[in-house]
Amino acid sequence: MSGVILALLDRPSAAPKVLAAARRAAQLMGATRINVLAIRTPPIDMVTATEGFLSFPDDGEARAAEGRRIAALAAAFQDWSRESGAPSARREPGTTAAEWIELEGWADQLVDEWGERSDLIVLQRPAANGTEPERRAVHAALFDTGRPVLVVPEEALPSGLGERVAVAWRNDARTTQAVLGALRWLGGAAEMHVMAGAKRWETPPALPPIFSEHSVPATLHVLPMSGQRAFGEALLARARALQADLLVLGAFAHPMLFGPILGGVTKHMLAHADLPVLMRY
Repeated sequence: MSGVILALLDRPSAAPKVLAAARRAAQLMGATRINVLAIRTPPIDMVTATEGFLSFPDDGEARAAEGRRIAALAAAFQDWSRESGAPSARREPGTTAAEWIELEGWADQLVDEWGERSDLIVLQRPAANGTEPERRAVHAALFDTGRPVLVVPEEALPSGLGERVAVAWRNDARTTQAVLGALRWLGGAAEMHVMAGAKRWETPPALPPIFSEHSVPATLHVLPMSGQRAFGEALLARARALQADLLVLGAFAHPMLFGPILGGVTKHMLAHADLPVLMRY
């Protein structure tokens, strides 16, 4: 299977892990290209609110700070490119091309534009005190592009990403789409675990037929659902216990006047997941 991956770089500390995850995804997908996008934030987009007032950064100082951030991202890309086995800048038969793309503009617009032309988007898990451009970039990737998004944590990446896969199953269209997309390049995983929630008074769920229909052996795990513990936390705990190196789930949001508000499990994963998470809205 050929394909194009968009690797979105933002924080220099997370860039090596995003690039490593993109390379691993390219291997699994047989992707022919990785576009590595670094977005230079315009000074006007760095406005912050402090004590009820808007704080406008000094234009020269803001541009200098952005220049240092972009330079650090470019250095991470160059180090990654020089590694043994890293994708080549020019595509030759059997290789994956990688291109550095540096643009200034609104993060959500650029992610939407480049993401729609990609088969997979790889980005860092948002920081708890992340910037507004970072938040908009994540929202655009998840809710505007229609593409699967691989969210990479700050923690060390599993060595065999895509070999022990956990699926957070919910019987709806978004989860089905997320799983279908994942099975196209994760069907050869050594282990596939399906985690489904059930309340005490409900009939325990069965293994969804989508796995047998695609000839993918999978093991079902039923997790109790209660109001005493966030279900997202329970999913992460079980995924860790299974030593999963990837978690697949459908992303959920509630429609609001000024944009989607993240669903509980989706919000929990974006805030706390310490393993890579593949989401699809």
